[in-house]
Amino acid sequence: MNILLTNDDGIDAAGITALYRILAEKHSVFMVAPMDEKSACSNAITIKREIPVKKKGDGVYAVDGYTADCVNIGLNGELIPGIDLVISGINHGPNLGEDVYFSGTVAGARSAYIFGVSGIAISVDSLGSSDYFEDAAGFLKDFIGDFPLFSHERPLLLNINYPDLPVDEIAGVQYTTLGRREYRDSYRRDGNEEGDFSMVMDGIINSHEIEGSDVTELRNGYISITPLTLDSTDYTYLEHIRHRAKQWLK
Repeated sequence: MNILLTNDDGIDAAGITALYRILAEKHSVFMVAPMDEKSACSNAITIKREIPVKKKGDGVYAVDGYTADCVNIGLNGELIPGIDLVISGINHGPNLGEDVYFSGTVAGARSAYIFGVSGIAISVDSLGSSDYFEDAAGFLKDFIGDFPLFSHERPLLLNINYPDLPVDEIAGVQYTTLGRREYRDSYRRDGNEEGDFSMVMDGIINSHEIEGSDVTELRNGYISITPLTLDSTDYTYLEHIRHRAKQWLK
């Protein structure tokens, strides 16, 4: 099948390089990725300027833009053939719980899903380098072999987190819900407080242990696979307010 690779770590990152090498063994693989790191860019897109693109090889393009730009260009820019599946990653660090709203990696897969193509985001639970990018890529190659799970009639959006462990220490695979990652951010000033200065972010992350969640199962040594959707409707509140609305009409 035709696979489009993207990421938010930049086109020369080790994770996407491993994916390209491993998946190309069985598939036609194309790469459209940011020229440099765009971590935590979420679904940002470029609309007020031209987007420079540099061809780096046959079907490989570096984009001076965000991850969602790359997917949009890859699917709609007529640079490469029609795509069956978009894979975003392998991210250098986990994307768990609330991370999915900030992550450029997850946004790459989400952008594909918005355009009617199945998208997979894959991350390794290691900030920076990892010895297991190729193992994670090998797992994904086997996983997508069951391609009837993916179709343009019923696209899927999956968020995969792979433990930073050797294969023989991984506990297995778990399909999970989104967990909770509570960010407690803080900022300090850097520079002249009387004039221009910079704000430097710091803080901590509190992960909540919820049985069956991506946070918990990854910590337990499992490969976590979380199916996602675009529907953010608060149905509980909607039912509550509908009941109230009926009272107002009386």
